[in-house]
Amino acid sequence: MSQVGAWQVSGHTRGDSAVFDHCTLHRVQSEGFALAVSYTAQGVWTMGAEAPGWGLAANQSYTGTAQVGATTYTFTGRAVDARIMIFNVAPEIFGQLKSGQQFVVTANQRRYAISLDGIEAAAQRTRECVRQYATGNRTPAQGPAPPSAQTSAASPSSSAAQSPAGAPSASLVMAIQGLLARLGYDPGPINGEVGLRTNMAIAAFQKSVGERGDGMPSEGVRAKLERVVAERAAASAPPPKEKALVSTGTGFYIAPDTVVTNFHVVNGCIEVRLRKNGGDLGAVRVLATSRADDLAALRAEAPAKSFLRLRIGAPIKAAEPVLVFGYPLAEALSSAGNTTLGNVTALAGLRDDSRYIQISAAVQAGNSGGPALDEAGRLIGVVVSKLNALAVARLTGDIPQNVNFAIRVTTLASFLDAHGIAYTPADAAARELPVTQRAERAEASSLQVACHK
Repeated sequence: MSQVGAWQVSGHTRGDSAVFDHCTLHRVQSEGFALAVSYTAQGVWTMGAEAPGWGLAANQSYTGTAQVGATTYTFTGRAVDARIMIFNVAPEIFGQLKSGQQFVVTANQRRYAISLDGIEAAAQRTRECVRQYATGNRTPAQGPAPPSAQTSAASPSSSAAQSPAGAPSASLVMAIQGLLARLGYDPGPINGEVGLRTNMAIAAFQKSVGERGDGMPSEGVRAKLERVVAERAAASAPPPKEKALVSTGTGFYIAPDTVVTNFHVVNGCIEVRLRKNGGDLGAVRVLATSRADDLAALRAEAPAKSFLRLRIGAPIKAAEPVLVFGYPLAEALSSAGNTTLGNVTALAGLRDDSRYIQISAAVQAGNSGGPALDEAGRLIGVVVSKLNALAVARLTGDIPQNVNFAIRVTTLASFLDAHGIAYTPADAAARELPVTQRAERAEASSLQVACHK
């Protein structure tokens, strides 16, 4: 017997024999209410409780509720005597027993609560207790008997102690009866007692799974019942909802495994996938994002054959040529992408925002996150948006032409540096390339970014 915080952990033998049966953790709280949780060498958890004022009728069944945090479970209980009840509860309840929660039992018009603080450590010690005594079937050391309020509640599964040697415990029989009832068999009252109807129900179940059918309750029968219940639950569960493609943008490699795009392209996505020429390249992981600068970096599994180098240290000049590549108007235009040409028309964005440049190269929905290259094929910006022509027309009466924006390469470099993401600066003296070579470089380094929700 050992004390783990407010919980007492003890080992128990089978009846009056020296054969190890189970270990139990329990504690007593206000009004003498005691909770006991037992664990067997077969990995089975059981539960019982004692309350001096419960007023139970021995061997009668009771329906009650057990609340852990915000979750409520319905159980069937069997009274051992006027104070003690053994619960037949859903197995998943044991995974919910955690510190910081209260365990609240309501049965026979009585409500009792107990704190679960420290139960994780006690449960671990209970497992260790089972490993200690189950190995070689050693006998638990006999310590002084605890007070009767604890002794009776400490062994909710030890009703086998009053049963003939080898007889199944009442808690095991109740678990089997409950599982049989869930599968549509008629085991009679769920009371932990083996009667003719329980034997017949077990035999019918055994025959349904191809066994001879001796009708006897056992841990093996319980395990098979639990497996069939789980299989039926899985078969009746609705299929997982497929993630739907909701939007697409463009991205480009700045390293063999790193893709840059806009934050708004990946924001809120459950899954982000890459595409190339209509083919799927797999999912990517988001490395870093900046809502303020509208940038995101992604980690790709498939290495790139080509990536873009950043033009750092060479100022962008007004009117210099710019080439934009992207995947605009998905499902309507070419899945191989589109190239447009233009010039840098201003060295700032809306309201003189110096993080952006204005370009005349045409962009559409789907171009977001794509690269903007200079005459040497160096990255000078990340396409981010176009001016809302209709909104401006309503304000000014004139429709603007080719007013589009890209995030400056220096803004991108600052974002990458802040997150420790590697990139390669371009040669400051790089020679001018034919427009066809620039287009090939942009296409080889770019891909479509698909957002699924």
